[in-house]
Amino acid sequence: MTRPEAPAATVPAGPVQEPPPGFIPRAQQAEILAAALAGIQLGAWDRRILDWMSNWDAATVLTVASWITRTRDTRPGPHQQ
Repeated sequence: MTRPEAPAATVPAGPVQEPPPGFIPRAQQAEILAAALAGIQLGAWDRRILDWMSNWDAATVLTVASWITRTRDTRPGPHQQ
């Protein structure tokens, strides 16, 4: 399964040493989190929390998206098991 590309803002690909800079509009922050969670079935509460988190500051949203993405990237795929 291929994850959709994250929107224009750059989700850090490695350990985050300092807050990622810049402003990201709320709608784009929601897209970033949704892209990180692509392929995971979300319930109504999950979507509500995603919406709530999209109101956080951009540095926090990018860091959380980075954690999710990096964790997913370290899990073995079907071809690696």
